[in-house]
Amino acid sequence: MDLPIVVGVDGSQPSLRAADWAADEAALRGAPLRLVHASVWERYEGPVLDAGPDEPSERTLIEDIVRAAEHRARLRRPGVRITAEVLPEEPEYTLVRESRAALAVVLGSRGRSGVAEALRGSVSLAVAG
Repeated sequence: MDLPIVVGVDGSQPSLRAADWAADEAALRGAPLRLVHASVWERYEGPVLDAGPDEPSERTLIEDIVRAAEHRARLRRPGVRITAEVLPEEPEYTLVRESRAALAVVLGSRGRSGVAEALRGSVSLAVAG
């Protein structure tokens, strides 16, 4: 079984750069690439309600972000086997779990201020922890 290079994606420029780097590394190592987005927005915003006919749901928006990152990786490295998944879980927990069966885990950096970092926490720090 080939261990994948796992990359957390959220649609931000840092996460897209991380996905680019991970795709390049997967090609170099002959490894598959696994794009993962995990979030539990319901906990912070309440249950996700179906959006109106003119507005996509939160889940649809996230799936679009992940599909776009997958498409970008396929264009960049067409020979790499790529999978993508959206998981309704805490990002830190999900990425640590994914790391147990991965060649490497790649994450971008938001570059938040110290105050914002302390209030929200850092996925990268928790995963590297």
